[in-house]
Amino acid sequence: MSRPLLLKGGTVIVHDAQDKAKGIKADLLVRGNKIAEISPNIKAPSEAEVVDCQDKIIAPGFIDTHRHMWNTALRGRHGDNLLQDYIVQGILQSSNYEPDDIFWGQLASCLECMNAGTTTVVDHSHLNYSQEAPKAAIAATAASGLRSVYGYCFNIRVDSWAPFTFNPSFIAPWALDTLEKLSQQAPFGDGRVTLGVAFDGWFLPKELLAPMFEKIKAMGIKHLTTHMTPGRPGMPSNVEVMDSYGVLTPHTVLSHANMLSPKDIDLIEKRNAHISSTPSLELQMAMGTPACFDSDRQALQACCSLGVDCHNVTLPSIPAEMRCALQASRGVENGKFLAAGKVPSKISRTVQEAYALGTIQGARAVGFEDQIGSLAVGKLADIIVFDALSPGMVCGAQYDPVTTIVMHSTPGDIVMTIVDGVVRKRDGKLGAVEVTPEARPYTTMRQLGWVDVVKPLLKSRDKILAKIEKTDLDTAKQIAMKLFGYDESRVVDSL
Repeated sequence: MSRPLLLKGGTVIVHDAQDKAKGIKADLLVRGNKIAEISPNIKAPSEAEVVDCQDKIIAPGFIDTHRHMWNTALRGRHGDNLLQDYIVQGILQSSNYEPDDIFWGQLASCLECMNAGTTTVVDHSHLNYSQEAPKAAIAATAASGLRSVYGYCFNIRVDSWAPFTFNPSFIAPWALDTLEKLSQQAPFGDGRVTLGVAFDGWFLPKELLAPMFEKIKAMGIKHLTTHMTPGRPGMPSNVEVMDSYGVLTPHTVLSHANMLSPKDIDLIEKRNAHISSTPSLELQMAMGTPACFDSDRQALQACCSLGVDCHNVTLPSIPAEMRCALQASRGVENGKFLAAGKVPSKISRTVQEAYALGTIQGARAVGFEDQIGSLAVGKLADIIVFDALSPGMVCGAQYDPVTTIVMHSTPGDIVMTIVDGVVRKRDGKLGAVEVTPEARPYTTMRQLGWVDVVKPLLKSRDKILAKIEKTDLDTAKQIAMKLFGYDESRVVDSL
């Protein structure tokens, strides 16, 4: 067991029963993987490591409830993409990944999370072109030290890029067997990595899906995540379809969910399901107004959380998503007043609400609210420490630390990240990763520092991009848009 860890003399962010967060002057003691005490002037155990947190903010790690961890190598390619572009240039490029590409992209993404203060991720892993693919992703996640719900995905698969064709079988013949084997091995990484399912094929026939979900339930898998779109014209909504299979539950995370009917909203609220808003990406890719902070969907606010979605598209920072959600919502609400010739008398959404989205509400979305999402005695030690004297934090951190985290912080302000009681970032730098037996097929090293990850990652990137350069992306886009249900008559250059 690791030595006790005492964070001494900092400002500790704690939540009250109404989810309001505030800073208190206190020490925080970690024993094993749990928070043992929060109080002033804790006497250090003789064997403890003591970290001076004077002029530091001690906060709960952030929770990202929707992310595709594999696609690190594609960063920089999507700054001007709409969703119909990204489907081909981003999502479907997992077909060009081999297991080693998955491992290095996944590991880099996990480390990137912890660098930015994210300690838990719901990973919608739509990369399963073989039985080896999820093994590589899980091996990287488990070795990294990150906490994760790994969403094993039954994803649509490209058969060929020249000519461009999809595999006619949405669910691979080996998919359920692979999932069952993984379920027998789970959890992974000393219990940090739990197994879930990611699924988007709600249009498939009932005679296929009903027995499939019964098998998944029999495996003991509870967590389900899905990209929630309205469904196809003339058909029941995807929310209704999910409910008919008994998979709309408190363990379900609906990503985006920006165009829901009143009936859908009622069902989500009734079943205590959850929503992951990814504001930066949704606003770029014409996916509608983010569900979080939408005044027209007030009933959904308590079930909302935040995700980065595609870290190859946007900044992989939950505070950045807090800011984006908050300011976009304020802009919409303020615009209503201005359009009526009025000026609002008060702000529409608050910093406190934004902070809850990335912490305690995220914990509820993954069903771990009794373990993570806030700092309290007995909870798991998923903790981040900010430098209150950094150029971007100073003065604000001393006045209102929560506001300063939401409105001003960047990953560079985080000097320490602790996951499950283990320090993963120290003095502003990521620590080395121990190579586990499951990760040894991908490296001969026993420890991996960041520079050791970068070298094979860049090599993988070059290999993947060489494959992409040989493909006809325009033709693939036309075919993919039809399959994904785009009405081409509605896709226009201007209004």
